[in-house]
Amino acid sequence: MVAVISSPKYLEDIDRAVEQLFKEVVFKKIDRDIDILEEKTIIDKIDMDMLILDISCVEDPRKLPQFIRGIQMNKENIRIIIIAPYSFSGNLIMNDLISMGIYDIIGQEDQADSHILSSIIELYENPSTYAKAIKWDKGAVNRNKREQEFIKTGEGRFGKKKTGDVITVEKDKIVGTVVIAVAGTISRIGTTHTAISIGNFLLRNKNGVAVVEMQQSDAFESIKNSYDNVELKKGLFSLAGIDFYPYDPAFAVSDLILGDYDYVVLDMGPYDICDVAEFKRAQERIIVSGVKDWELDELDKFLKTENKINANKYLFSFCGDNMFQFVKGSMEPLDCYQAAYNPQPFDDEEAANEVYEKILCNVLPRIKEQEKGLLDSLLKKKEIITHHKPILLKRVEIKTTEKEEFLKYMIFILLIVILLVVFGFLVVTSPIFSGIKNFFSQLVKH
Repeated sequence: MVAVISSPKYLEDIDRAVEQLFKEVVFKKIDRDIDILEEKTIIDKIDMDMLILDISCVEDPRKLPQFIRGIQMNKENIRIIIIAPYSFSGNLIMNDLISMGIYDIIGQEDQADSHILSSIIELYENPSTYAKAIKWDKGAVNRNKREQEFIKTGEGRFGKKKTGDVITVEKDKIVGTVVIAVAGTISRIGTTHTAISIGNFLLRNKNGVAVVEMQQSDAFESIKNSYDNVELKKGLFSLAGIDFYPYDPAFAVSDLILGDYDYVVLDMGPYDICDVAEFKRAQERIIVSGVKDWELDELDKFLKTENKINANKYLFSFCGDNMFQFVKGSMEPLDCYQAAYNPQPFDDEEAANEVYEKILCNVLPRIKEQEKGLLDSLLKKKEIITHHKPILLKRVEIKTTEKEEFLKYMIFILLIVILLVVFGFLVVTSPIFSGIKNFFSQLVKH
């Protein structure tokens, strides 16, 4: 006997799966923004052995662990299948469910055009294990097929390896939610375009991404009305895998930091009217500017106001190579970047991705390569890669120190061996040592 709590999106597949499994539905709640704790009172009174729960219909996912714990206490042998279409690895709520023994989880990679019929049947017939559910752990997910492809071929997210000598790859995860703020020197300079393009870049690496409109504008409303495959939810809409939060004066960025997302991108709009305090709280702060005379005038005003704060990064759009080099030279030592031509922010443009790789290098998971052979290790000094979390940098420094100490020890041993070999050779061949040897031989005979 089965209880079903789901959004309308998955109802058809759930009904077909239950029918094919010859199970009986004894409770069904189909809605959006469900208060999950209110349903617990009803479910406690029902005799059932399985619960199929689509967590995308739950108004406050933070209530899920309490709800599941209560169900497990009242029904010891119940099977629970979780449908988690918008959850990503590293989500604290998903980690809590796994720690409670909930391993039957249907995530994004198990779906094709929102059809989950086969996944439900497969989980019912072959219950998942912790080894399979561990993919929801952020550290395990980072060692995914892209990384394996990189190890084997030198290709993937980090570009092509020229030498092919990579033998190991270590990758640190980004812990917590990273906030990236994008502001412009003037209005209509491209902050919304840049924010979406950055979100699309981050999404391609299977990160959970939200883009938030931080100023009163009709931009997000226009985006919502311009595409057919928009999914509306309470307070937001989803498009191309990104959650968009239209402007809401009561909205707090801190609410998203505690949620599902690896990255939150803030579309701040023009800097002179934006929430400056919120902008400065972000881990990465990007100022978008142009290079026309009046655009540079506004940039100059901004720099005078901000006293050339080095924490900001400056992205120049519609800028030729020569002009960019001129502007960059005049702004040293500030971080300046030339925006790539990317007319459609949802398109995966390699040139734009390369720019964002550089701009966001401090808040992206990075790899550390180890070259083949002792000679390479001696000749090529390893670079300590910085991360946005100091603890990760500390770990890299410790590993580097350990390798240096080991290398010094091996060189010392090698020198000792060489000295012993040289000494032995001298003993055998040198006349002086031969005379000493004969002298001691005569003493022994007498």
